[in-house]
Amino acid sequence: MKYWREAFGEINGQTVWQYWLENRQGYQLAVTEYGATITHLVMPDQSGQMANVVIGYDTLADFVKQQAYFGATVGRVAGRIGQGAFTIDGHDYQAPINNGANTNHGGPNSFESQIWQSSVVEKDDAISVVFTLTSPDGENGFPGNLAVTTTYTLNEANEWLIDYQATTDKTTLFNPTCHVYLNLTGDFDQFVGQHTLQIDSDRFGAIQPDGLPTGELVPVAGSVFDLRQPQALQAAFDSENTQTKLVGGFDHPFLLNQTLGKADAILRDPESGRSITIDTEGNAIVIYTANGFGDEPKLTNQAIQPHQAVAIEAQMMPDAIHHTEFGNIVLHPGEQYQRRTRYKLN
Repeated sequence: MKYWREAFGEINGQTVWQYWLENRQGYQLAVTEYGATITHLVMPDQSGQMANVVIGYDTLADFVKQQAYFGATVGRVAGRIGQGAFTIDGHDYQAPINNGANTNHGGPNSFESQIWQSSVVEKDDAISVVFTLTSPDGENGFPGNLAVTTTYTLNEANEWLIDYQATTDKTTLFNPTCHVYLNLTGDFDQFVGQHTLQIDSDRFGAIQPDGLPTGELVPVAGSVFDLRQPQALQAAFDSENTQTKLVGGFDHPFLLNQTLGKADAILRDPESGRSITIDTEGNAIVIYTANGFGDEPKLTNQAIQPHQAVAIEAQMMPDAIHHTEFGNIVLHPGEQYQRRTRYKLN
């Protein structure tokens, strides 16, 4: 294992660092202090050809311009909060609205656009970059001084690990994710329709036209949402299902079965042979098939097009504070939040 760091750019005179981790098989993971963001994940295809498979930029300036949360740590709360309003212990709180009538991904200028502190932990078979951030009481309307740690690890088992830890001094909400966008072809001019996706989920969360969950958990059986066996993503793009037609593909949470000994999700590109197996300690994976982009900086000579990547966001169910079946995202003083997501790279 080895690592190196490089100056990625400056914000207000402060140097922002990027770290490159590499194992003995040549797999590489690059992460930056800006947004505790993954910028590159380099892995071989079936012929041994190495390529980056995550949407990321080579300059800090491009990351600052983009608004799609490429590779970022998202929080305090991933996904939408209905009307941005929530109640904890009888106290009403209001987060800023930044997505239609709702709050999305913690509100504006949240974890994804802040500069995190960083340190490196080296072991014989793994290297970790530890990012830390303190979100002050009242930031974007959320109560409590929240101390957050996001740790990225690359190991000799060809695994990328993300570990989240957090404590708070007031009862608050916390539901982070990594908003990684994947294209396993390694060619960002190609579309991901041929990628197959398998998810161990019997039910998905229906959404409204604005993307907010309705609260209904719908059985996947007999629908394009049945990913219990591998299915090409193109099926979602072509589907006449009312839910996929709302958004032009998937932008939906899947409630995980959490079957012992079974992977939560597997993404595979048949052409390159690359695959990533995902296991998470949260209860959901949100699948967003990159159904539309704003005026993001180009990755290649062409503008980024819909369906040129798929975001796989491991988390608790979005808008869980308003739906008891969606799980608990309330963090109390004295509790130590811990959650891991493991990506096995094949």
